[in-house]
Parts: sequence; structure tokens; C-alpha cells
Amino acid sequence: MRRLAMNGELTLATAASRLTLADWPAANGRLDIDLADVTKADSAGVSVLLHWLREARRRQVTLHFVNLPPTLAQLARLYGVADWLHER
Repeated sequence: MRRLAMNGELTLATAASRLTLADWPAANGRLDIDLADVTKADSAGVSVLLHWLREARRRQVTLHFVNLPPTLAQLARLYGVADWLHER
């Protein structure tokens, strides 16, 4: 299992630079993304998380989000994708 900590903003201004994760585990591996240090998030941040989920599926990696900020959780509920971002 690998753990990756995200920090700073996850917003429209930063989304494009956050799409690519360089340190994916091998197929059938697990990646935990810790969002505790995300200071600001908007709907583009939700899109980034969904992109990572699609990429994880393509790579056959189990992806878990931990410490999901309330703003991201609230937006995910609003858009009907909260179950996809279920915090483990």
C-alpha cells in the first residue's frame, strides 16, 4: 500500500496540475490519498478526484480517499457522487 498526501488548493486554478499522479502502485495494489492538508477545494477538485478514480480503475489499483475535507464531501453529495468518493 502506498500513501500520498495532498496539500494546498484543489481548485480550478490548480486542477490541471493535479491530474497526473506519478507514483501509482502496481496493478492490484492500493493507493491511499490523504486530503487532510487540502486548504481549499471547489467543484474542479471533485473532478480531479473522479479522474483519479478512473485512472485507478484503468490501472487496476484500489484507491481510497482519507480525510476528505468537508467542502469536497459536501460538493460530492450535491453532485450525487459521494458514494464514489467514500472515505475508508
